[in-house]
Amino acid sequence: MNSDSNGTIALGLGLGNALGAGAGTAIGAVTGDFPFWLGMGIGLGTAFGTAIGVTFTRGENSGQTDTQDRHDSA
Repeated sequence: MNSDSNGTIALGLGLGNALGAGAGTAIGAVTGDFPFWLGMGIGLGTAFGTAIGVTFTRGENSGQTDTQDRHDSA
């Protein structure tokens, strides 16, 4: 996969992982269930970061499909 969007998606993924791991570590330290919250934070951070990266990569085209691009069935 060779495109200009790889850097933006990777930036979102890295930022999501860092924030998720930090939040998971903090919550796990307080609750005492460190492995669960660390895994949960990394998983949610990965999903959120990838979604943010894809949204920023697509720019204006990340919304609804334009009418002329839709293929409605009869």
